[in-house]
Amino acid sequence: MIQNLTLKLLRGLGVDRAIAYTLMNRGWLAIAGPVSVLLIATRLSPAEQGFFYTFGSILGLQVFFELGLSSVILQFASHERAKLRWTARGTLEGDAVAKSRLGSLLRKAFAWYGIIAVLVIAVLLPAGLLFFRRDESGTTIVWHIPWVWIVAVSALGLVTTSLFALLEGCGLVADIAAVRVCQTIGGQLLLWVGLLLGWGLFATPLVNTFAVVFGLLWLSTTKRPFFRDLATLPRNGHGIDWSREVWPFQWKIGLSWLSGYFIFQLFNPLMFAFHGAVAAGQMGMSISIMAAISAAAVAWVGTKAAPFGSLIARGEYDVLDQQFFRCLRQSTALIVIVGAAFWVSASYLHGIDHPLSNRLLAPFPLLLLIASGIVNHIVTAEAIYLRAHRQEPFLWISITSGFLMALSGYFLGREFGATGLMIGYFTISAVVGLGAGTWTFINKRQLWHSTAQA
Repeated sequence: MIQNLTLKLLRGLGVDRAIAYTLMNRGWLAIAGPVSVLLIATRLSPAEQGFFYTFGSILGLQVFFELGLSSVILQFASHERAKLRWTARGTLEGDAVAKSRLGSLLRKAFAWYGIIAVLVIAVLLPAGLLFFRRDESGTTIVWHIPWVWIVAVSALGLVTTSLFALLEGCGLVADIAAVRVCQTIGGQLLLWVGLLLGWGLFATPLVNTFAVVFGLLWLSTTKRPFFRDLATLPRNGHGIDWSREVWPFQWKIGLSWLSGYFIFQLFNPLMFAFHGAVAAGQMGMSISIMAAISAAAVAWVGTKAAPFGSLIARGEYDVLDQQFFRCLRQSTALIVIVGAAFWVSASYLHGIDHPLSNRLLAPFPLLLLIASGIVNHIVTAEAIYLRAHRQEPFLWISITSGFLMALSGYFLGREFGATGLMIGYFTISAVVGLGAGTWTFINKRQLWHSTAQA
């Protein structure tokens, strides 16, 4: 009885298997995050802690090599998957041309990610060795082997990324989400064990290592027939023309990803430079909490990227719009409700002068941050919808937002601190992001669908 009511409630909220697994992943991170922070603070020295977090920052630069390729692979695979069906053997059957193109996409994506992995090792590994040697300051911290280890395993993880993206595009969104739950939980548990055993920085690569090993084991034991079938297809002239079909889409997605990277990584360094570490910490914690809320909300739409692509390939635009706008309403309601609860709770702590209130932004800039998160959620959903058409019309919006955010952050952040930063953030998000983004969404949606139906 209770189980049936729960299932009905979840269906009414639009929670399918893919969303449920994604929410499990985000929920675990919300629980495990504070535990990890506590262990890092108590089991690593202050200097080791600096190395720990800087490892992650340097590795984040791999976005400059990937350039959103996984998103592109997912969209192209979803369009070919629309003409194919899964069999009991774990392979795809159907239109021969579509299957041939999918096999071509697999081979070329795997090759591209192999090149990216080599570049990551060739560039980030020596760059990190030089960077951390300069900042060692005479300490005896053993960081060389952990750094080499984490770069190598992260590069290998990039290769598996192409395979997961292809599977997601072929409709296995819930399966990949379940794998990611296992990777996240196992990686965090291993990190805790390593820290508790006193392994120092050698505990750092355990998260990435577990994710890669588990992912490879899952792929080899459950999806080998699928990849072997595609990899052995004859090259009959129906392959993907990367330079003509993929690259015109990929470079736009890549620039959008890079713009987003600069936008969302800008606030903490500016606050640290202009107003000190405490102010940067308040900004960082507030952004972290809002980012977790946004990540949970976007799961409603993000898990539908591949199904959207298949619907577009079949020309089922009415079904596409029905699913998209339902997901948008549900996810927006979630981020508004949870965001409001976050603001009320934080404001209450400020009102009673609780010590924890000093770890967050003041109520007004926090309100602007939450409002910006809600606005950006809508823009992100619109971008997912349009990118499912294998187009990137949001490129100029991303670049413009990044440029304006840098200017406003420098001038307003320097003069008015967190309040100035958040005023600029909300204004740019609302005017350029939501305003220009929604105008682009409405026009492109009408143009593409009317042209396809003509």
